[in-house]
Amino acid sequence: MYYTDISGNSYPVNFRLYDKRENKTKNDYFIEMLQEIESWGVEPDWVTGDSWYSSVANLKFLRNEEVGFLFGVAHNRKVSLEPGQDIQIQTLVIPESGLMAYLKEFGWVKVFCQDFKNEARYYILFLPKLDALKPLTRETFKQVHDRHWQIESFHRVIKQVCNIERFQVRDRQAIHNHFFCALRAFGKLQTMRIGGLIDNLYQVSRQLFIPVIRQFWGEPQ
Repeated sequence: MYYTDISGNSYPVNFRLYDKRENKTKNDYFIEMLQEIESWGVEPDWVTGDSWYSSVANLKFLRNEEVGFLFGVAHNRKVSLEPGQDIQIQTLVIPESGLMAYLKEFGWVKVFCQDFKNEARYYILFLPKLDALKPLTRETFKQVHDRHWQIESFHRVIKQVCNIERFQVRDRQAIHNHFFCALRAFGKLQTMRIGGLIDNLYQVSRQLFIPVIRQFWGEPQ
């Protein structure tokens, strides 16, 4: 679970490792983590996630928590503009300013479309108060989506720089230790970037390996 504060600083704040013996889904872990960070005093204005987490149960949970959200949704998700006329979200003509639509089994949301490499992606936004949702602008969508996109950047760095996927252990505790250390490493790099010690999260990795590569190619074979 990735948190961004009002200044734009972002850190991972909670995580789970999937264990089929627990008989929990990704959605179960999502709600569990959210409830846990709220018990610590975190009060999110928005919760974002990709389409994996846009189940009706999750959306209703957030509505009951009175929290705004932005989620990606599948192109065939059903909405309606008029009672009893469900259509796929991909068939909508969505203006830049967004479109109010009734999400099946949930309620009113505002739909936005974003183009990525010739592929349309669809997002739903929700606010606890309908009067505040209707005038919500493209600018607000962009601001929340920019925060949402930082999750994608985090995933790239945690894999490419912090090597969260590269471990040769099988013991449960050792796996937990590796994941925790990778997350701590990311947190350290993020703190260095925010403090101006590095320009980006890839810089330390490059400084470690480029001199070694240069030395290798410079030595007589």
